[in-house]
Order: sequence, then C-alpha cells, then structure tokens
Amino acid sequence: MRILLVVIALSAAAFAQSGDEAAVKAAHEAFVNAAKAGDAAALGKLFADDLQYSHSNTSLENKAQAIAALVKGKSNFEVHEQKIKVMGKAATIRARVTAHNATADIPLTILLVWVKNGKQWQLTERQTTRLPAK
Repeated sequence: MRILLVVIALSAAAFAQSGDEAAVKAAHEAFVNAAKAGDAAALGKLFADDLQYSHSNTSLENKAQAIAALVKGKSNFEVHEQKIKVMGKAATIRARVTAHNATADIPLTILLVWVKNGKQWQLTERQTTRLPAK
C-alpha cells in the first residue's frame, strides 16, 4: 500500500511539473506574440512589476521602459530552441534566438526568469547575450 501511495504522489508531482512547464511555455509564447505585436496591455500583464529587462548592449529597462520600447519598435525575432526548468514558483527559460533588424540578423541567447504570481506566470528577469557571428 505504501508503495502505491509513493507512486501516486510521484505521479502527481510529475503531472504538476509538466502542467507548470506547459503554463510557462504558454506565457513565453504570449510574450513573444505581444512583443512582436507591440501589445502594451498584454505585456503589462505578462511582466512582473519589478521586471529587469536587460539587452545585449548592456542597457537595462524596468517594466514601463521595456513596454514603451517594445510598443515603439516591435520586435522581430525567431526562437530556435528553448529549455524550460521549473523550480516551484520560479522557472527559467534558456533560448537561442535570432533578432532581425534592418541591417543584420543577430544571434542571441536569452535567459528569462518567470515567477508564479497567484495562478499567472510573469516575467521578472530577462538577460540577453550576443553570440559571435559564425
């Protein structure tokens, strides 16, 4: 009987983890879509109030600055691969992306930190690093 309870508990934990992982993935997809559309209302809901949004050129923006910048210059980037790691009420996403602008395609890695605020996942940290050209 004990073994059955342990198996059920472990299965429930794994299911909760995969549920949170799916929720973080959905929040990230919503962020990508909102950033590309310049959707201030959606970004406002997805960003935590204490957001730190760091660019590969070392500039750092807070929530209001990041939203204003994304609305003004809608992002154009592709996510090539991402790895999600959930740890309780926090999650990280490491992704490889290519940012497209008028003069170049820029390969980047991005680290995003998401926190669970009630039932909603919100982006609290974003750090981007430029990769060397191939």
